[in-house]
Amino acid sequence: MKSIIQLAVYLLAPLLVLADEGFVIRGKVTGIVSGYVSVDPHRHEGEASEEVWPERVRIVNGEFVFKGKVDHPELVRLKISTRTVDLLLENAEYTVAGDFQSLNGRAFKGGLMNEQFWAFIMSGKPFMEYIEANPYNEVAPFLAHKYAKRREEAEKAYGLLSLSGRGSWHGQLLAERIANYKKTAAGKPVPDFIMTDPSGRKFSMASLKGATVVLDFWASWCAPCRAYIPKMRELYNKYRDRNVVFVAVSFDEKDDEWRKAMSELNMEWMQGLVDGGFKDGSPVKKLFGITSIPHVVVVGPDGNVAESLDFYNKERLPGILEKLAG
Repeated sequence: MKSIIQLAVYLLAPLLVLADEGFVIRGKVTGIVSGYVSVDPHRHEGEASEEVWPERVRIVNGEFVFKGKVDHPELVRLKISTRTVDLLLENAEYTVAGDFQSLNGRAFKGGLMNEQFWAFIMSGKPFMEYIEANPYNEVAPFLAHKYAKRREEAEKAYGLLSLSGRGSWHGQLLAERIANYKKTAAGKPVPDFIMTDPSGRKFSMASLKGATVVLDFWASWCAPCRAYIPKMRELYNKYRDRNVVFVAVSFDEKDDEWRKAMSELNMEWMQGLVDGGFKDGSPVKKLFGITSIPHVVVVGPDGNVAESLDFYNKERLPGILEKLAG
């Protein structure tokens, strides 16, 4: 038994060393003479990565070596001169070669998860179907965490994962989100959290108990959120004298952009800014299992969640308020 364990350690040693050392991307690209290679920390507008990325490196005669380390596999925008490609980056060795004009994430060789990710993209299959067909693929928990945006999807996707997939970094995050869905389901006490109003005063969710509270989670950079403001104004004017408090809870990270948006949109109801932005790991985002915005949470006068409405269900809000406000 001891010899088997020793053999396993010996075989795994190169992988452990590589994971400790981080990633290396070696490129030899034709059609480009110079420029830089770097990681864009914003995968999507308003969503920043928590990773600290290495400084950009220069491309010389089409060749470069870009090194760094990630805490967990992450989909990044890799900028190569003026071209940007999507790469599912893990601590592995990558090589990329080819013509600059046709460069894409599929061209990167060496990272198993990136190859699996691009196999999924090229398959054209819905993510749930792909996970069901490939539950043991290393990329499966990443796909489940990234694409399962609603509670029902998250629970189904998690159920399809292998035991090792559930124990992976993305699998554990998905399990945490499912647990938070249950904690903030209708009938559960709303979790308390702290917000900052435009004057700099701190206030808590607990301070609003006794009224029906509409929490509209949004951000200034979110176009659908801004488009939803006129509807919120209509409901605010209808219910503000019926013991209904409206609070726009912003995930903005830039105070000036938050204030500019409030002024532009004439948001005369209560405003609160939470810490952490909308990036992975944002405390309030995790607390409510929010995956996209706008997201509306309605809290009854008893302090219990009445409904949690994602983007697809927010149109139910008027009926819910009519029932609660009497």
